[in-house]
Formats: sequence, structure tokens, C-alpha cells
Amino acid sequence: MGFFLIFSVIFFTFPANPLWAQLDPDDAINSPDEIPVYWTVVHHETVMVEDIVVSQVAPVLQSVPALDIEETALPLEGQDLEGSDALPEESADPFDDDPFEEDPFAAEEVVIPSIADPFQGFNRAVYGVNDGIYEYFMRPVAETYRGVVNEDFRMAIRNIFNNALIPTKFLSSLVQGKWDKAGRVISRGLINIIFGVGGALDVAGQEYGIEDVDEDFAQALGFHGIPSGPYIVLPLLGPSSVRHTVGRAVDMVLNPLFFFSPGFWESAAMTGGNMINGVTFYIDDIKALKEGAIDPYESIQDFYHQRREILIQN
Repeated sequence: MGFFLIFSVIFFTFPANPLWAQLDPDDAINSPDEIPVYWTVVHHETVMVEDIVVSQVAPVLQSVPALDIEETALPLEGQDLEGSDALPEESADPFDDDPFEEDPFAAEEVVIPSIADPFQGFNRAVYGVNDGIYEYFMRPVAETYRGVVNEDFRMAIRNIFNNALIPTKFLSSLVQGKWDKAGRVISRGLINIIFGVGGALDVAGQEYGIEDVDEDFAQALGFHGIPSGPYIVLPLLGPSSVRHTVGRAVDMVLNPLFFFSPGFWESAAMTGGNMINGVTFYIDDIKALKEGAIDPYESIQDFYHQRREILIQN
């Protein structure tokens, strides 16, 4: 009973944002439109794969006879070379370009600072507990739930909980001076709530092409130069940092469910249901990430940190 109470308190206190929430919410559904970057995770480093095509064109070989020293002696000054067996002039190679010259259309490289992990012993212990809860409880429940509940219905549930993030996204966009994103948040919210069955349907995105906004208060802090601080693994919530943890607290206060929830146990049940519903979209992605990593702890840390920094810089 005590463990269940602590489990529920954590569910209610913090918004759900574990490892699977670090993946773009539309990655597993609207692929490939919502997947701008593919990540290859190899032991504590995430490599962005680019295709490099190098053309090497060999020059045309001239047919030159063997030279005789006496016949090919240098002519005296003023001697006419016309009619002599002089070597043919080498023609310019139209393909003689440097294959490694800088591509003017290449995307600007994103510089991502490193993150300190002074609490690695504690973090690895919490990661082990979280991974056990996921593998032996959340994943089996999510797989069963995914097999029974229709995908459209699960997307509708996700959209409803996503609407609860409108105040967080709007305030974070304003703090960063991103007026376009702030306008999109309000537009999407009004259209989806009025015409999308209370927000269950994404009418704004599907009918009007208004893209969703991925902003939170931790990104606003990072935008204004607040460092991430040490890496932290939170119980049940997964990867985080000091900056992200502070941002999560602000996001929690801005969430309407924090003020208008019917009761503690009801709120805990809604939060837990939202987490299970979210996991159903990322089961295969999480499995591929863990199987392709030499050290899943370090790979997940890199994936989390790089994605957070890219969100801030974008």
C-alpha cells in the first residue's frame, strides 16, 4: 500500500515526460513526415548520418612513345619546335574539381554542449529501477492495451491530454519571443476544441496545416542562457536535468488538470492512463534504441540531452 501511494503521488506531482516522451509524439504515427533526423546510437555518442558522394574522374591517358634522350634533348634558344615530335599539350579536365569542397547547401551544424553526470551511481540505480518497471509492468500493459484499443481512439486520448499543455506552450513561446509559435498555439487550441470534438481530433493540423508546437518552460530557460545543470534520472519520469526539473514544476502548475482535477486518486489514474497510452506509440522505438546500444544508460542519456538541446536551439 505504501509503495502504491508513493507511486501515485509521483504520477500526480509531475507531468508525464519519461524516455518515451522524449521521442516526438508523432514519430511512430505520421512517419516519416514528423521525423526530421534519424539517430544512430553507438556507445555514448550519437552520430548524425550523412551521405557523402565523392566522384573521382581519372584524366584521359595520352599515348606517349618511349623517349630517347638524344631525340628529346631541349632545343637551343630560338629553335622552332614546329614539326618536331613535341608532347601533346595536356587538355584541361572539366571534372577536375575538389570533391571535398564545402557544400554551400549543407545544413548548419548544431553545436551541442556536453552535460555533466556527477551523480552517475545514483542515476544508474534509478535507471535500473525505471527499466524494470517499464519491462515488467508498463510495456506488457501497453502492448495489451495497444492490441485491444483502436489506434484512432488512442490518438484521440493523446490529443485531449495535449490540449492541456496549451498554457505551457503559449507562455513558453511568449517568454522566448516566438510570436509565430504563440499564435499557432492559440489557433490550434481554438480550432481543435471547437471543431475537433473538444480537442480529440486534430482539425487544425489535418485540415488547415497548422503544425503543433513543441515548447515547455525548460526550453524557455535554456533559450535565455540558463545552463542545463547536472544530468538526473528521476523515478518513473526518466531522464532529466536540474533545468528540466525546474521547468517541469512550472509546467505542472500551468496544467489545468492541476487545478480542476476531481480528486487525488482520479488524477493519479488519469496521469497513469496517459502514460500507458503514450507508451503504446513508442514500444518498438524503445526496443530498437536499447538493442542497438552497447550501454543503454549512456545511449539514452545522449539521446535525451541532444534532443533537448536541439529543441532549445530551434
